[in-house]
Amino acid sequence: MVTTDGEIVPRARAPKMSAKIANLIADQILTGGIIEGQRLPTEKDMVAEHGVARTTVREALRLLESRDLVTIKSGIGGGPVAKRPQLESLGNTMKLFLQIDGANISDVIDVRLMLEPIVAREAAANITDEQVDVMQTALDRMREDPGDYGNFQDNNAAFQRSVYDAAGNPVLNIVMETLWLLVRDAEPNEHPIATRLAAIEMQQDVLDAMRARDEDAAADTMSAFVQETAKYYRRRLSKIISRPVRWQM
Repeated sequence: MVTTDGEIVPRARAPKMSAKIANLIADQILTGGIIEGQRLPTEKDMVAEHGVARTTVREALRLLESRDLVTIKSGIGGGPVAKRPQLESLGNTMKLFLQIDGANISDVIDVRLMLEPIVAREAAANITDEQVDVMQTALDRMREDPGDYGNFQDNNAAFQRSVYDAAGNPVLNIVMETLWLLVRDAEPNEHPIATRLAAIEMQQDVLDAMRARDEDAAADTMSAFVQETAKYYRRRLSKIISRPVRWQM
């Protein structure tokens, strides 16, 4: 293509029909027009709707499946079913790039040390009373039975996600939860009860600062918490967090 000033610019390649169909379906899934778990039209119906060959529809479905937007169920009554991608999928993709650059979990921890206080400051400025209640409930449930590691993990996750959500920035939310999942998934064993109890009390300090809408205190208490957590990882799990990140199917 030649512009009015004579410059030659490569013509943008039009997307394949399979990609167009995949994009149409993806938009419906991501905007709620098609809900998670809903069965999509059959291949035959899609062929008729879009006026394309069956191979084009199948390629579109493969594209959606590769992006975790569709799962293909086999057997009688099977077919494409809508799903929504999970952050674990993003974390696994991130591992590809971390492995290419030779990064390790210790590097991920360093980034969290930089970002978590910023997130806490934003959360203190934007948190709602309902979010405070959710976070307090999570801490209270962890205190009820600190020996139940599954309970600790579930409610610790609820607390962390509430902090990220309270910050009010969806991009920051996605980045922080992905980094948190990368560190959590590297844990091989249960944390000692004393460590769990100490973590709960430091998280309570963070929440108290957020409840008071004290942005400086929220940043300071979160910084203290993540620094103590980093010391624990580097003392108890140094061999694991120093290994290069490896992507796996």
